[in-house]
Amino acid sequence: MSTRLGWIEKAMMLVPGYRGYKKRELLREDDRLIRRYVADLLREASSNLQKAVSEITQKLGSQLVNITQIPGNPIQQLEAVASRLYSIAGEVEHLEMGYQPKFDRLTVEEPELRKLMEIDNAMIGYANVIKETSKQILDQARAQGWFDTRLIITILQSLDEIEKIISERRRFLHGGEPVTKGELGTF
Repeated sequence: MSTRLGWIEKAMMLVPGYRGYKKRELLREDDRLIRRYVADLLREASSNLQKAVSEITQKLGSQLVNITQIPGNPIQQLEAVASRLYSIAGEVEHLEMGYQPKFDRLTVEEPELRKLMEIDNAMIGYANVIKETSKQILDQARAQGWFDTRLIITILQSLDEIEKIISERRRFLHGGEPVTKGELGTF
């Protein structure tokens, strides 16, 4: 939870009924910051892969025609993964915040908001792996004009885990089965 409250906010926290509302609002804001951080990591990875494609096509020049005919063309795979990363980054950033109107049948209280933050925190490790792997691909593309194609598998596996976490988050928020820590994956 954010610790920097202005003096007006601190005073308002003393007002009965407002304290719980403000705590939930701060948790939602912290959760949004986590999701934005994950989305930024994924966008950076997407950008790295796009730069790697550019580096490879620039260095290969006329040999590029031969490579584009390879089954499972690695350059097309990089472009597809970069596009998927960018798409999932937008999805992560715009996931529901756990806000429910006062008289809605489904209310999201502080324990549920804390659980949403725990679920979203599980994405950070996978997003970091994706970013670092994309950086490796870019570095290899710059140095050698090619990259270790097995690195794509690492990115795809981590991306699959993030998509599982997104599904678990939606299920949890909409009243599905409770999510246990073991189901989130560990990182």
